[in-house]
Amino acid sequence: MRKIKNRRKDKINISSLLLISIFLLLIFGIIYFLQANIFPMFPIAGVKPNLFVIFILIIGLYGNNFLSLLFGIICGIFIDLVHGEIIGITPSMLCLIGFIATWFDSLWSKDEKISIIVMVLLSTLIFEFGSYFIKSVVLDFQMEIKIFFKILFLEELYNILLTIIFFGFIKKFGYKMERRLKRNNMYTVEL
Repeated sequence: MRKIKNRRKDKINISSLLLISIFLLLIFGIIYFLQANIFPMFPIAGVKPNLFVIFILIIGLYGNNFLSLLFGIICGIFIDLVHGEIIGITPSMLCLIGFIATWFDSLWSKDEKISIIVMVLLSTLIFEFGSYFIKSVVLDFQMEIKIFFKILFLEELYNILLTIIFFGFIKKFGYKMERRLKRNNMYTVEL
């Protein structure tokens, strides 16, 4: 009797994982459309936000390591292929963000806006600095620190602004995803 119950629980988790993965792929499509078509029309001093960092951070915070790594790889490879960059840098940095997000989840509360803002700030910093450093090593160019930090500051500002605007949606979507993935978790908060 117990084995049947465990199999049923696994099927529910697999079906939930599949459903969430399909939904996350649709959200990735929307985010890519916004990143490629809408936000270039509204740059702050020529700088666009990096919605993919926020996306992977949210998956890591409310989902699990598997989903954040899976979507880090999928999104990163797609971005590298479309933008003609060195394939591997973006996926590795997005996977790092997904992994760090699960660590952030154990350190800070997901309910408070300031916590999410700090997580977005740190994730953007890690992603952009890591990507820039790896590209400078691989492509063998001199890092221009002053220009890099100016762009980084503006991107951080843009990401934080979008996080503040969409905090309610992020929280609601995140907890729905968490409830689906962790059905038997008594600590999952209902909204």
